[in-house]
Formats: sequence, structure tokens, C-alpha cells
Amino acid sequence: MEPLEFCDLCFQRGKPNLCETYKNTFTKIIALQFSQKSRLDKILNRLEIRPRSVDKRWTIIVDSEKRKEFLDSLWGVNVTIHTLEDHVKVITRLYKPEVRKLGDREQVELTSKESWEEFDPKSRDWAPLQVDIKKEKFFAKVNMGNVLKCSSFEGTEYFRTYLNTDTPMLAPMEKRAVYNIVSTIAEPITAIWKSDGDNQHGFIGYDQLPNLPDEIFNVLRRLATTDKRMPETMIFENDDFELVKTVLGCIKIDLTKSSDIITSLVDKKSDIPISIETIQKERLQVMLDILKEMGGKIETEKDSLTISGTRGLVKMTFVDNDKSTQDGTMVKISISALEDPPRFAEILFMIKKRLGLLDLPLENTLSQHWPIVSDIDLQYIVQTAISWWSNNPVLATKIIGDGEKFTKVKEWNNKIKEGKIRSTLDTITLGKIIKQKESNQIIK
Repeated sequence: MEPLEFCDLCFQRGKPNLCETYKNTFTKIIALQFSQKSRLDKILNRLEIRPRSVDKRWTIIVDSEKRKEFLDSLWGVNVTIHTLEDHVKVITRLYKPEVRKLGDREQVELTSKESWEEFDPKSRDWAPLQVDIKKEKFFAKVNMGNVLKCSSFEGTEYFRTYLNTDTPMLAPMEKRAVYNIVSTIAEPITAIWKSDGDNQHGFIGYDQLPNLPDEIFNVLRRLATTDKRMPETMIFENDDFELVKTVLGCIKIDLTKSSDIITSLVDKKSDIPISIETIQKERLQVMLDILKEMGGKIETEKDSLTISGTRGLVKMTFVDNDKSTQDGTMVKISISALEDPPRFAEILFMIKKRLGLLDLPLENTLSQHWPIVSDIDLQYIVQTAISWWSNNPVLATKIIGDGEKFTKVKEWNNKIKEGKIRSTLDTITLGKIIKQKESNQIIK
């Protein structure tokens, strides 16, 4: 997902210096003047925040507890910032929460006999259409003003029905436009927000948010996090309830709090070391390979790794908790960090600095070693390769990898071309990277 894809309206009067791309993650959009940078550096040093490079952009990630203090500190240093709260104010102006009634049901001629579906405002889902054949033409009864979806082996097409004088017609439309219409004709529904035992996080299942417009889904994904133990659920900070409620309210989804408590995540979190054998081998191998490239010596025990360098050693254990911590030579690594490239890079930087290991470009090295275990991994690999293509095509081809990794990237790209899946990434550039990779393999 490209977080800034729907910020065009936000930046009509000029881009800010910083933009909150994801919750508590701030990315530099335009350059800072020397005086601005000096003042901002002082704030970051005071709050113990270290900038990093994410997709070749200057980025900082702020702890939830420090977010307000960080934002308040910017008022006096003339650094402009666009927060997710600002983004919600702009995006929600585009949507009106009234229900637009559909027209009468009329018989309309279809373009083919493929699988046709009509949007159902009550269920907010797609309902199959009965297609009739008359004189080798295809017809179906649909509501005027509604939207249709036609699926075939060549992909999915979308249409809107309308009357041309007295004749029912179909108008082809882009998917994004269709889902914006969906939000105006859909009837109100309710979504449930459940909290955890500590009242720190709120949970909403994807199944309660059917067929959202892209702009709205983008906002929610930027506000939320996910957890592999609850893959069909978005997890928010509890303080963001009213913000999420505002976002959903503009498309007639009433968010209400439930008295039910989500305990599955809380119960499983622990500081007890996890056995090395139980950690996903692909994830762990990334860390081992990069540490070796940096010159680290590794000794593996049942539930720990000992890493040695020119400045000593650290003992590393893995825990099923949210945060990684360091206490002297003892380092506890959150297993969830092994699935998050920015957090993974932060840990590697800390170990490198602590042990005096070789100074590798960690973000570049990490992207080349990163495995494709999930769709999120695939998105990261592709997006990173695309971002490097114009400046360093050799690195871009290395990032999409060889063997099974490269095969997965090609399969994903083929599915996009066939219309089986949708992506907002620059697939034209991805196609160029794949061709370059294949030509390199032929030369070898």
C-alpha cells in the first residue's frame, strides 16, 4: 500500500515538511532548511528518537507515549506537518452519509454472458445476476443507478446502469469510482469495536467492513496494525476510537464499543525466551546471514544466540512480546520484529553499533535478504525494488531475488496483468525490473 496515494487533496496548498504516513511514523516530504533541521534534531535528541531510511525516505518512528510531546514541540520550530488527524478531516469531506435511493428495476443488455453481479445496498455485498439470452443477446434486470461487476478469465470489469432517454444502458467505470458510488447507495450498518484486557487496543474484524472505498480503507490501514495471530483483524490504539468512528461514519458505518474483551493476544505475550527451533527458519536466517556479513560470530543455544564482535558480545533471546529491549549485554527480540523490516533494521543497527561490526547499508542489505513468506513480505519486496529502479537498477534486480523468491514476484505480477488481483504499486516499473532480471539470467 502507498500511504500518500490519497493525499493529493491534502497538499493542494503545498506539501508539508513531514507527513504521518502510518500511525506514529513520520516521513519527510520536502527538504528542511538548515535552521529547521537544527531545531528538529534537538527535539529528536531530547526525545531519543533516531531517524532512519525507509524506502529511501527520511523517516522517524515515535513511541505512542511521546507522540503528543513530539507534535507539540514542532509548533515553535516552523516545521510543517500533516498528521493522520489532518488527513481524516480532508478525506471525510468527500463523503456524505445520506442514503441515495436506486431507480426502478429495468432490463438492460449486457456485454457478455460472463459472471455478473449487482451491488446489494442492504448487505453491502455483491449478489449474482440471472442472465437471460434473447436472440443471441444477454439481458438482466437491475436497478437503475446501481453498479455491476463482470468477472471473467481476462479480469474484472465494472459498470454503472443509467437511462439514456428511456433506454437502460451500461457505462464502464474504474473500480475506484464504483466503490465511491457504493458508499452513497449502501444502507447504514453497525461495526463492533472490541478492546483488550488492558484497554490499550481496539479490534475490528475485516468482515465487518465490506467493500470500502479505497480512500477510506487507506486511512484505516494507516491507523491500524496487524498481528499474524489475528490476520483478519485491524488493531488500533484505544485512543483512536473517535477518529476511526469519524472515518467510518462518513460511509454510514456506525462504530460501537462492545463489552467483549479480546484476550488472545494478551494471554500469549510473555518475556519467557522462545526456543530457537520454534522460530520461522526463513525469518531467523535473515538475521543470521546479515550478522555474519557484518563480521559477527554466532553461537547458537537452545533458546538464545550469542553474537561476538570487536567490542564484546551480546546474548540474544526471542520473546512473544510487542517490544524489543536491551539491558547491558542481554537483548530480548520481539518475534514480531522479525516480520517488520524497519524494526528489524533498527535491531541490526543497535547490534552493529554495540559490537563494532562492519558498517553495511542495512536497509539495502535487508531488502535483498528478506524472504517472501506472506503477502506483506511480497508488497515490501516489490515496493522497495520499484523505489530503487531509477537510481540503482542493479540493486532493484537483486531485491526481487532468485529462485523461489523471484518466481513469487513474477506470479504476483502475472496475476495483476490478468486482472485476478489489484495493486496500487507501479507495475509498469516492476515489469521492467523482471525483464532486466530475466535478461541477466540469460547472459549468465
